[in-house]
Amino acid sequence: MTKNILAGCLARAERHFADKPAIIYGDRQLTFAQVGEAASRLASALATRLGVSKGGRVALLLPNCPELTIADWALIRAGLVRVPLNPRLAPAEIEFMIQDSEAEVVVYGSDFESTVARLRETSPTLRHCIAVGAPGLGALAWTEVLAKGDPDNFHVDTDMDDLYMILYTSGTTGRPKGAVTTVRSRWFTVFTSAANENFVEESDVMLHVASLGHGSGTKVLNHYVKGATNVYLPKFTIEEFCQTVEARRATTTWVVPTIIGMLLDFPDRSKYDLSSLRTVVYGGAPMPVERLKKALATFGPIFVQVFGLSEAPHPIISMGKYDHIHGTQNQLDRRLSSAGRPSLGVEVRLVTEHGGEAEVGEIGEIAVRGDNVMVGYWKKPEATAEVIRDGWFYTGDLAIADRDGYIEIVDRKKDMIISGGYNVYPREVEEVLYGHPAVRECAVIGVPDAKWGEAVKAVVSIRPCQITTAEELLEHCRKYLASYKKPQSIDLIDELPKSPNGKILKRELRKPYWDARRRSI
Repeated sequence: MTKNILAGCLARAERHFADKPAIIYGDRQLTFAQVGEAASRLASALATRLGVSKGGRVALLLPNCPELTIADWALIRAGLVRVPLNPRLAPAEIEFMIQDSEAEVVVYGSDFESTVARLRETSPTLRHCIAVGAPGLGALAWTEVLAKGDPDNFHVDTDMDDLYMILYTSGTTGRPKGAVTTVRSRWFTVFTSAANENFVEESDVMLHVASLGHGSGTKVLNHYVKGATNVYLPKFTIEEFCQTVEARRATTTWVVPTIIGMLLDFPDRSKYDLSSLRTVVYGGAPMPVERLKKALATFGPIFVQVFGLSEAPHPIISMGKYDHIHGTQNQLDRRLSSAGRPSLGVEVRLVTEHGGEAEVGEIGEIAVRGDNVMVGYWKKPEATAEVIRDGWFYTGDLAIADRDGYIEIVDRKKDMIISGGYNVYPREVEEVLYGHPAVRECAVIGVPDAKWGEAVKAVVSIRPCQITTAEELLEHCRKYLASYKKPQSIDLIDELPKSPNGKILKRELRKPYWDARRRSI
């Protein structure tokens, strides 16, 4: 028997549920047997025909589609390391991640042909480009690669400490960092998710509306190994979401709070039968309490909250369905503003600025220890040492805990902005703005936004004798940043507020927007 625990889980599902729909994408349906055969073929072709050895990095640049999951399962079987790339990233960001990870292969959608054509010229480690769709010059066709592979459950031996993924997360240095997780981490999250969020059943139908490279994608394997069906929405609209829930009788979904708000505000919601939904997992950003109360009143106790990070995949902290509705009114008011309590299988503590344990009601930084925590940042030992100390990963999130252990995140040590569930680090945006010749100083902050939770805002001072406009600076940002990272607004001012030692005081810039609010995120 092959020593590859994740591949064994896949193979079991493909035997037990061979003829059942595993993935539904629009009008396409693939059974477990079909997904397994395609993944085996790709794994075999990568390992034996294209010469990608165990531990080699493979970048995935695909929208939500069956091929993304087939590629994912193929990498598990072949012992290769996935490098997920958000399709919304700017070409320069994709190029950096390919080069930094030293990826040997990129599997991409034909929409990204121009980006990949440049990667072939600028990325010395990139040996093979596999196109889903019509391949460009020098690329391999997905169908041709699969035709060369072995359909008979190909896989190689792996150990729990073998690398599983390099997931890039922007950092305060302005350059993305690759969070490296192992097979052990992925194995751990499959089972802790089942224990902490909801016990997946064979009858479940999981509807994925967010990017599979984001939080929703972490749920695909959990459902697949239990024989549940995964449904991918090609393009999200709230109407398409409702139509698909009704048509496919979806039981489960993962969303950011923004989508719950859109669903509550959708005037035609009552036209659709959404009664099949029994579990809505949400996370990625703070959930406004009043909106959560309205959602509970509208849909009932079907909500589960999770908290995690790229460096420590969720669930670190979770709040189940029962916790959303049971307790006194005072307990619920406090609880619904929290992220929940520490999940089974992980240790969580709040650490004060002096290094001690925070008391009840005292602010401390969330630190976590468990098998889900990354082993470090790819090729960045100093950055790793800054956040992993004595076996604990320090998240940079500041929180308070109540007497019952519910943890409410109130602010960030880091300046990270969460907009629509996506992390945006101001330094990365500031670096782009500083690349404009007219910019003297700038600061990027998050401000409240009714739709996205937070919106990216830049405050800029201009060099003497230079002339520019906010519109011109926004256009400059569009060239170098993903759309969700670019500022939604830019204010031009004469001088940014500073401390006596010359440090820009972002708290002064944030204050007018957040002062009347309990939370600063």
